[in-house]
Order: sequence, then C-alpha cells, then structure tokens
Amino acid sequence: MKIINMKVNGYKNLINCEYVLEDFNVLIGANNSGKSNLLEVFSFLNVLLTGSEDLKEQLLIKGELDNDKIVSHCTNFKGKPISIEIEFNEEVDEELYRYSYLIEVVIGNNDIDTGYVNKEIFKYKKISSTGPMITAFERENTVVRKVKGPKIQKIDGLEALVSLISKIRDIKDSFDKPIQKGIDDIFLLCKTPVIYSAPDVIRESIKKQNSVIKNGRIVSLALIEEIDKILKSEKAQYYKEILMDVLKINSISVINIAQDLKNLTFTFENKQKSDINELSDGTLIVLNIVTYLVSNKYPIIAIEELENSIHPKLLKKMINLIKNDFYNIQLIITTHSPVLLNMVKINEVSIISNKECGEAFIEQVKNKKELIKKLSGPFSSFSDIFLYTEE
Repeated sequence: MKIINMKVNGYKNLINCEYVLEDFNVLIGANNSGKSNLLEVFSFLNVLLTGSEDLKEQLLIKGELDNDKIVSHCTNFKGKPISIEIEFNEEVDEELYRYSYLIEVVIGNNDIDTGYVNKEIFKYKKISSTGPMITAFERENTVVRKVKGPKIQKIDGLEALVSLISKIRDIKDSFDKPIQKGIDDIFLLCKTPVIYSAPDVIRESIKKQNSVIKNGRIVSLALIEEIDKILKSEKAQYYKEILMDVLKINSISVINIAQDLKNLTFTFENKQKSDINELSDGTLIVLNIVTYLVSNKYPIIAIEELENSIHPKLLKKMINLIKNDFYNIQLIITTHSPVLLNMVKINEVSIISNKECGEAFIEQVKNKKELIKKLSGPFSSFSDIFLYTEE
C-alpha cells in the first residue's frame, strides 16, 4: 500500500491543504507551520474510526484530541467542518487499484451540541481500466446514499458519531475482494505510527520498562522488551547486523535482573562494554528508531525530526539504512535540518509554509535554487543550506 496524496481541510491550520507523497518523503517547515498537525491527522482519523464513544464525544463535542484543540484557529475557517481525504494504491490479486476515502465531521459548538459525521465517500478503480472511480459507499449525515453490496439505508440518529466504514467493516466479507482490501487498508492507515524520540523520556521508560505515547506520537518503545522479542525471533541476526553497521555494536545481550526486570548490555567494536543506561542521547534515539523499524508491521511510518541529537555522520547512515533496507515502507520524515536536506534527493522534499491568514500550504521542490529561495524567508539560519560536505 502507498499513499498518493492527503487532503485536509479545517484541522487546525490545515485549510485546503494537499500533500502529494512519494515512497520516501521529507517535509520541512518553520515552527508552527503545520508539520505536526499534518501527522496528527492519522491519530484524529484513528479516533473517528476506532475510538470509544467517550473519545469520539470528546473529539466531536469538545473539538479536542488529547486535550489539544483540533478545530481550526484560522479566523476565516472557525466553526466549519473538518475533512480528510486520502488516496492510496494497493495491489489485489496482482492488479493495482486506486482508492479514495473521504470523511467530513462537524464539531459541536458547546458541551451539549453533539458533533456528527457529516459525509463519507469510499471509491475505487482498477488502475488499468478506463473511466471514473466506482463509489463503493457514500453517506451524507445519517442518510446512506449508496452501498455497492449489502443494503444500509440509514444510520440511526443516535449513532451520529459512528463512521459508516466502521459499520461496513463488520460485514465487509459480503463485498467484492478489492473493496474488502481497501476497507482493511483504511484501518491500517489510521494507525500509521508517528515516532518522535525524546532521550529523557526513553530513559524514564527504560526505568519503568514501559512504552510512552504522547499526543498520538510514539516517544519511546518498551525498548528492552521489544529488543528481547527481536533477539528471540528470526529477525535476530538481521537486527544485530544493522546495529553493527550503524552503531558499531558488536554484541547485545538481555540480562534478567529480577522477576519482570531486565537490562541490556552492549559490546562495541572497540571492545568497550556498556549497558543501556550509559548510552548517549543520539545512540539511544537511533536504537529506539531502528528497533521500531525492525519490529514494524505497518506499511507507512512517520518520523518527526529524525535529526534530533544525532551526529551528521550517523544521520547519513540512518537515511541510507531506511532507503536501502526499509524501502518497502513508505516514510514521511519531518525536519528543521539543512544537514538532512543535503542527504536526500530534491524530488523527495516538500515545504510546508503559511499564507498570511495562517493557512498551511505544501508544495514540492523542483530544484536547489528554488529550495534555498523558499527557505530563506522563514529560516534565518539556512543561508548555508548546501554547504555541508560529508567528511
């Protein structure tokens, strides 16, 4: 599966915002430009499609996600619906299909004004065929306009917060195989992992031996537990080879300290021994990301600010690793780093910037000259953007 584009309208400062994606994607923008808002859309969609009634009520009545306001703060768009449309490709029985899923929700104006799902459309077509996409199902407010398969004519008014695709998922076996696959993919897409590694949080999670998710972002895995699982799996040798190549770790061992309490020890290429608590911030972040990539089960991953605490040479190794070993995963990387931009192709870079009214706008870069010109305004430190040279 591969996302072709995302269109978001009304989520925070994402107004009529379209993001065209490739296999490997780097998104650069100033603080508050909307990079994180774009990635939050996956969590927003996940709550809409799979969240509990309490979560959906919080989302659509109060307009909040993890106590963070999701309604537009752009004056000319306040009080208007939020819509998400995702187009993606998927292979079914060796045939490539194009899918499109749109959902639009209305947020309540106060605590007693229940928000609701206003619109849903799911379309598909075989890419090799001519003509427009076929509508698999369509819904407007509680009225179901069309379902290509089992008949659902109306959604009970008491289920205004329920998405039609969630109801159809329960009966998807009665649909044609391409529709079934597309529905499954939507529920995979909404769970797209967003990784933001913070070394202090990783260290705390190691002490508590738990994972940490904040604002829909994976800040830290239950690192020791995940590494232990990998070392006991068929991926163990592959994982060790990556650690040797990227971090010069010659051996890694999980030690049982007490019941339900473990530690990790490492031997580096230079024979230096260390445990996980002695690793530098950069090494810890790389270990967290590499471990997630190896254990990952999703077709798309987003990584926020990959460059944080990582030396340029190590960052280059990470970029090469992702491109060469995890090419079957579609990657979205957000960054502030001119160093990282020097490590990727120009056609992999998009810029997110703000119009005067605060609305986010995303555009792909055509050449280095255009990139420098566009970044010279919001970034005062980007004059040397292409002066980095690997030693």
